[in-house]
Amino acid sequence: MKDRALFETYLNKPDHMGSECAYTNLFIWRDYYRTYWTEHLGFLIIKVDVEDTSFFLQPFGGEEEDLSRLVRDLKEYHGGGFEFHGIYESSLERLGKLAFEEEFVEDRDSWDYVYLQKDLATLSGRKFHGQKNHYNAFKKANPDYTFELINPENYAECLNFGEEWCRSRMDTDASIYWEWRALQEAFVNFEALGLRGGAIRIGGRIQAFSFGKAINDVICDENVEKANPQIRGLYTAIQKECAEKVWGDMTYINREEDMGNEGLRKAKEALHPAFMVKKYNLRIK
Repeated sequence: MKDRALFETYLNKPDHMGSECAYTNLFIWRDYYRTYWTEHLGFLIIKVDVEDTSFFLQPFGGEEEDLSRLVRDLKEYHGGGFEFHGIYESSLERLGKLAFEEEFVEDRDSWDYVYLQKDLATLSGRKFHGQKNHYNAFKKANPDYTFELINPENYAECLNFGEEWCRSRMDTDASIYWEWRALQEAFVNFEALGLRGGAIRIGGRIQAFSFGKAINDVICDENVEKANPQIRGLYTAIQKECAEKVWGDMTYINREEDMGNEGLRKAKEALHPAFMVKKYNLRIK
């Protein structure tokens, strides 16, 4: 499939960070994933400290003949073994030539779910029967709903809804606080980050939104999606409306990983991804 080949070629460039959206996520989540970067031997090196864990993203740029020296210097800096995270399949061979004791480990929780835009926009076919029923039930129960693109006039309303969504969950999940901070960063810098998205208004109030970024003219990445869980079919509605009206010029929509969350994994699998983008970790001992 030509477009899929373009998708994989773009994501798997050894000198590219996977996608421009990686930069977006690193920026808006920087207070949680404490991120540091430097350039060494012609490589871009990014270190991430989160909770009690420290790792590096795969090295970007540089020359293959300098990789072993880079790893040796990183071991010295780190005081021993360390891990590279976020490695795509096409980088396995490049990084597998290191002269060190190493181990590649599949990171299933970080695999990206990639969907055909037309599937999410139409929900046509038997495999989407359940989602289409939820969407139709939503429209029947909320005939006055409206969809609008996210723009400077509704940034504040979207952020207010996002904060409500987060506050209702902070008592049971402390990490949600950082999600709230990430939303603040995203809306304050929406245009500068090149984001686009849509929102659903019911009874005059924002009750759902989703946003992300186009990677090129074939692929986009949806970074965030929030909806009032008390309104049946609203998550399906915001997925479908954004696929149709925000990402109508795309072929694929990357809805990112499930982070090992069982409920999120079930929901993403139920939308029948066209394919998954595998990622690996590399343990340097």
